[in-house]
Amino acid sequence: MDDKKSIEDILSGLRADSPARSVQALPARNFEHLSDESVLRLYDGIRRQVDADKALGDKYRLVGPATRERADRLCEELVERGVKFIPIVW
Repeated sequence: MDDKKSIEDILSGLRADSPARSVQALPARNFEHLSDESVLRLYDGIRRQVDADKALGDKYRLVGPATRERADRLCEELVERGVKFIPIVW
């Protein structure tokens, strides 16, 4: 009476049940559920990453295109909310 399934069986069942979606097909994240301070904190976190990139020069890259897109969405959200902030200098 072996009712236990292997993890591979469970995962393959989950994969079969869920629709396959690419990363590009995922909807853009919205930030409406976050407070103004939280959105600003996320944006400032990216600013610190950009500053660290500048300090490291070309040796390392902490910020890639996905981070820049996220910063752009956060920036739009801050503008829409009327929150004062300093834009990131890329």
